[in-house]
Amino acid sequence: MDTIRLVHTDTLSCEAILRRTPKGSLIIVSQCGGTKEPDPGNRVYLFRSEDEGQTWSKPVPVVPENGKAQYQTEVSVIGNAIYIFMTEHDGNFTGFHSYVVRSTDDGNTFRFFCDVPVKKGFCFVRGMLEYGGKYLFPYQNYPVTARQDAQLQRQGRKIWDSGADFVEMGVLSTSDMRTFEASAREVRLPLRMQDGTPRWVWSEPTLAPLSDGSLAMLLRFDGRGRLYRSLSRDGGQSWEEAEPTEIPNPANKPKLLPLRDGRIALLNTPDARTGYAYRCPLALWVSDDDMRTWKYRRDLVTFPGWLSYPDGICSADGKQILFAFEFNRHDIYFMRADIPPAQ
Repeated sequence: MDTIRLVHTDTLSCEAILRRTPKGSLIIVSQCGGTKEPDPGNRVYLFRSEDEGQTWSKPVPVVPENGKAQYQTEVSVIGNAIYIFMTEHDGNFTGFHSYVVRSTDDGNTFRFFCDVPVKKGFCFVRGMLEYGGKYLFPYQNYPVTARQDAQLQRQGRKIWDSGADFVEMGVLSTSDMRTFEASAREVRLPLRMQDGTPRWVWSEPTLAPLSDGSLAMLLRFDGRGRLYRSLSRDGGQSWEEAEPTEIPNPANKPKLLPLRDGRIALLNTPDARTGYAYRCPLALWVSDDDMRTWKYRRDLVTFPGWLSYPDGICSADGKQILFAFEFNRHDIYFMRADIPPAQ
């Protein structure tokens, strides 16, 4: 049976990510604080549940206070360790530093592990996929140089004023979390409309493996009213040009979840109109034919408002999806949703 619980309310809550710790607790890691995003008051907190999401702890800071604004883009559980991909900045996403913290005590304490490897620029790392004996981390990278970043800081401007013309997506591949390799050929989305008007794109790539061994990447493409898709036929080394799908999206983060039986689940707000107001309903779609069609579609959350950035996991028995989402940019919710049996 579907269940939903309010976890936390703040002046701002953004991109709540749910994972299960090595010892079995549920955690949600989310940006909170400040009045907008980005904002000098943005911080990253961890919430914990020891009773399968019935109750949640008060927020605990992930890293010590240092006066910097913070954002988290991915939480990965590998073996007995939890990795959080962080970005610190000055409140405008400029003066940025992207790095990874790691916990080996079930998420009670985190320590610096490494800088975000390989990619240079303003880089966000997204949801990990285990594939072919490796860990694949999709990324979105904006080629903003150190000189451009310094100029933006002097002018007090935001990162999207950098003049970058594209965002590039690929994967960081590793087998040991020590040595990483980036895609040799990436997929790009333009940051300008056809008339030349600048438009920042939060592409937020999400991955799923297909039955023929290839990889599919779904991309948010702001202003287009639908998700885009790219394929890799060589394990993420190279990516084909992105093409539009028939999946409506109002400029909101989608989340793909490979199911244990080979099907693929998608959490999305399927509305083709663009803007926060159209991030509703929050729906679960399931495909049994490599995302060519989505025969199962069910609205999970329908109360009016902004239902944003769902992210979570499949249960160990493969019967449910557990995830967090933000509501109206203030509230964090936890949800447990039943997965339909395969036909």
